[in-house]
Amino acid sequence: MSNEIKVGVRRGSGPPPGYLWTVFLLDFVHDEAMKFLTPAQYEHVSGLVRELATSDDPTHPVGLSVSSIEDFHELRDRAGVLGGLNVRVFFYFDKQIAAIVVLGAIAKQNNGKTPVGDRIRMQRRKRKYVSGDYGNAEKLS
Repeated sequence: MSNEIKVGVRRGSGPPPGYLWTVFLLDFVHDEAMKFLTPAQYEHVSGLVRELATSDDPTHPVGLSVSSIEDFHELRDRAGVLGGLNVRVFFYFDKQIAAIVVLGAIAKQNNGKTPVGDRIRMQRRKRKYVSGDYGNAEKLS
């Protein structure tokens, strides 16, 4: 099986004082996000995830909008370069290996709750990550 987990940033790397958490993303997340984001918008959203990796607690970061959905989280943004797009980045915080695992991204069409279908898809991705279906993230740590 080819490696389906990519490393976004490694804990300890980056500008001082360095990232506190490694960021993994499922291999297909980039292509999924690029279906609705421009390269500049993708870089903006990637910057938000890197900022999340500098937070003492990525599930409750200062200055970013994150909420819990079942046993994973969503990072929300819709300002600036996003041009009004209501973007959600879903992630699982893997405490065992000190990693933020990006499960997917969507552009929401409304301001209400995250659609049930998207929540189910992200929950399935989280379960597959935990069960090792995407590869072994510990080897990449």
